[in-house]
Amino acid sequence: MIVGGTAFAQVLSSLLSPIISRIYTPEDFGVLTVYSAILGMISLLGAFSYNSAIPIAENDEKAANVLGLCLLILCISTVSLALLLFLVGKPLLSMLNAEQLLNYRYLLVIGFFLTGLYTVLMSWAFRKRNFKAITKTKFTQSITGNSVKLGLGFLNSGAIGLVFGRIFSESAGISTLAAPLIRREKHLLHNISKDGIRWAAKRYVKFPLFSAPGLLLVSVSSQLPSIFINSIYGAQVIGLYGFAFSIVYLPMGLVGKAIQDVFYGEAARIGRSNPGRVKELSNKLLKRLIFIGSIPLAAFVLFGPVMFSFVFGSNWFQAGEYARILSIQAFMYLIFHPISTVFNIFERQSTFLILNVIKLILAFAILGLTVVLSLNSFMAITLLTVAFSFVELLKFILAQRILDIAIRDKQ
Repeated sequence: MIVGGTAFAQVLSSLLSPIISRIYTPEDFGVLTVYSAILGMISLLGAFSYNSAIPIAENDEKAANVLGLCLLILCISTVSLALLLFLVGKPLLSMLNAEQLLNYRYLLVIGFFLTGLYTVLMSWAFRKRNFKAITKTKFTQSITGNSVKLGLGFLNSGAIGLVFGRIFSESAGISTLAAPLIRREKHLLHNISKDGIRWAAKRYVKFPLFSAPGLLLVSVSSQLPSIFINSIYGAQVIGLYGFAFSIVYLPMGLVGKAIQDVFYGEAARIGRSNPGRVKELSNKLLKRLIFIGSIPLAAFVLFGPVMFSFVFGSNWFQAGEYARILSIQAFMYLIFHPISTVFNIFERQSTFLILNVIKLILAFAILGLTVVLSLNSFMAITLLTVAFSFVELLKFILAQRILDIAIRDKQ
């Protein structure tokens, strides 16, 4: 069901992309890419990863207190971000070579809060297996986000139209996810208490200690290339790169995320009681994802520049060259990343953290090499793709190892 909703979002975005690419410039997409990079680096810290504990809590009463804890942390972190941007926003963005966001910096606060709220409510929906509501949000996000981009684009809004589209695309559907909680499960909210929140914070402390830093490292290492490309090669190149990235991850990233969410919901329900079943599901998932991802991978590698030039306009030919490279990274992410949820289910967040330290070190090493050797943008992106693909493979191998150990201990 969720995959169907995601497929709709993918098809709609694909159909509208040729229009959007013609009413916005590469420079506009450059602003969006840098905005998305910074928001991506900070948004995962909205609830300090406590939301990952909601689906695996022992019962609904305890899960409700985890939910309350998440909402409390999200409010505190949003206020903190607003104060930070107010006090040192200009020098901070200048340090990140993101001066083009100076006029949009407070939109980071709005995006941070709405994205965090959606993520927390999504975790509750997975616990309750409310896949219908989740699927509905996929429709809502796609329609709303693309409508905002088109509407503001035709009004010649410039980059702000893309930024608002990004915010609405990430957060649309919040009311859909909140409605069942408020209407049918309101009694659970009455169980939220100070003692319950304290218990939740202590019981699942591994999530902020290991998962949150791990996710931050994932995000930083993933978004760091955008910041450096913007700094080294300029607004036009980052716009072309960002557009290529968004198109490549459209068919593979969205489907992979939906399948990952379903796998996490099922695996969290099974939990440690049947690790053999979790491994069986992961192996079936891998085969299915290889089949799904092979088609777009072949299309991008063989025809990327031609497709981009024909579909999106001649201004985007170079983006097609980037797409050729990025499609390999997207494919590896698609087939290997979904099983990484095993690290949370079996509470092996420390292993996940180490993996992401390795990824960040590789990212800094390659970017340093790019500066020292004055590599062109194509070579830099190729090296990053190889490094990130290796980390995805390593992630899968270690997740399988965790399952093997759990199966052996169960026997």
